[in-house]
Amino acid sequence: MMVNYPLSLPLPRLKEVSYKRQSNILRTEMSSGRARQRRRFLSVPTFMEATWRLRKDEAVAFEGFVDHGVQLTGWFLMDILTPHGVVKHQVRFVKDPLENFKPISALVWQYQAQVEVKEYKAASEEEMVAQLVAPLTYEQYCDSIQESINNYLE
Repeated sequence: MMVNYPLSLPLPRLKEVSYKRQSNILRTEMSSGRARQRRRFLSVPTFMEATWRLRKDEAVAFEGFVDHGVQLTGWFLMDILTPHGVVKHQVRFVKDPLENFKPISALVWQYQAQVEVKEYKAASEEEMVAQLVAPLTYEQYCDSIQESINNYLE
């Protein structure tokens, strides 16, 4: 059973979050000066730099979650902001957030960590096709192509 990020805790600060997807391209330089490229894998990890600013009661809960809830190295489910909106992803800490934390005031603590997103949920193939053929549906688009071919053959 996968552990969930506590609902009582805020998500990482949006303006301080950044994503970096691991390269998925294998490039081979040819003797002609050209290059061949291919996709290496269907899915690669994405890394997220995250910062949390927590009230001291939230900080205590966050530290407990890191040390005992996921035991620092385990995967857990956390909401991640994507262009689709906030979507639940499997994540784990790459860097311990308790290695880099500091008080901002007597009541607020800041934690920073690198988080690995197992499979960042980008647009599906169906969503991409729908965007390409908009404002038609996929079926309407196929019908219009078939009609064009029939008209050409007549």
